[in-house]
Amino acid sequence: MIDMRKILYAFIILTMLLGCVQKPLVDNENIKIIVASDIHYFLKDYYKDCEWFEENMLYGDGKMVTYADEILDVFIQTIKEIKPNLVILTGDLSFNGEKGSHEALAKKLSVLKDDHIDVAVIPGNHDVDYIYAKGYGKEDYFDVDNVNAEEFRAIYKNLGYQYQKHDDSLSYRIELNKHYSLLMMDSTAHELTGSGLDIGGYFTDSTMKWLKDQLKDIQENNKIPIIAMHHNLVNHNELLGGRYTIKDSEKIAELFHSYKVPFVLSGHIHCQNIKEINGIYDIASSSILNAPLQYGVIELNNQKMNYHTESLKISRDANEYFDLVSSTHFAEDFERVKDTKIRELMKAVIVKANRYYFTGNMKEHKDEIMNMEGYKYYFQKEVEKISFYKDYLESLLSDEGNHQQLSIEFE
Repeated sequence: MIDMRKILYAFIILTMLLGCVQKPLVDNENIKIIVASDIHYFLKDYYKDCEWFEENMLYGDGKMVTYADEILDVFIQTIKEIKPNLVILTGDLSFNGEKGSHEALAKKLSVLKDDHIDVAVIPGNHDVDYIYAKGYGKEDYFDVDNVNAEEFRAIYKNLGYQYQKHDDSLSYRIELNKHYSLLMMDSTAHELTGSGLDIGGYFTDSTMKWLKDQLKDIQENNKIPIIAMHHNLVNHNELLGGRYTIKDSEKIAELFHSYKVPFVLSGHIHCQNIKEINGIYDIASSSILNAPLQYGVIELNNQKMNYHTESLKISRDANEYFDLVSSTHFAEDFERVKDTKIRELMKAVIVKANRYYFTGNMKEHKDEIMNMEGYKYYFQKEVEKISFYKDYLESLLSDEGNHQQLSIEFE
């Protein structure tokens, strides 16, 4: 006698298993991806009544926070014109984790689905359980709601979290085509991965197990794994140390090497920089709110990967704004140089060098910096008062890489 309950049970299990098998994003050999990072989107309702907010931003790191809506609108229109298969955003989606900022950003990004363009996001250290979520009032800050991990997942449910997920973090996997699988890795601290702020980033034991299982499965299916995460795989500037780099980076790089990961997409450091470790390229995207408002374009097939950056244009000159912020940021320290003329000449050097470094094209501007009138003073007695800036300038000038393009050929 046929047991209909067993047949029904088997049918349900089979249906569930088939539901877990993701259809590849594209059916052909070629994939086009746009990647950007550190949007730090801040809903205008949180600062619209604050007359001192814009001035406050001049003491930051150059993010054009008050221009975020214009930048995003231009970015989204540009994406529609390029027509990529996928847009990857590697974390710090919000200014400081405000729920309203996340909801507004998700709404903006969702319009890309109408053009059949998929979007995949992961959190950064500013996005989930962030205790500094605040609004800016006329005279003081005010509290606003932040988001926990489940709320983050719900807000971005159609922007990556519809795919195969890891239950104990905000990581997930996307099958790009028959050649590539993408692992969107959560490297941040929140209720699922542990409490507290930790800008260095890490993978929990559970996340590491899931990562290894996915890499093994990808290998067994003769596919190439690509990794995206917020924190860097390698130190991109030795002077800044490892505070932007994921913990146990060497161990993780060895793991990636063993599974033939060709490149990693990261962010966090806000400057455009590509560095190699164990044969793996860590492509750190600059903040799209920082001059020159860059994003990356990746073209993949089964033989090679080509990457290059492009820049957006908005009503305000982004380079001019970045230089203004840098000058304001450095001003107090440079007051220690008593000669006004020398002070301004020295400051002009570090301001311009800082922008070229963050843009990722210092190499082609090195001679220009070294020929500036103020450069020589960094090697005279005037620098004694601001020795850090001499070290910083030397670290910028020592960078010999081409950080705005990369090509990799696969065996």
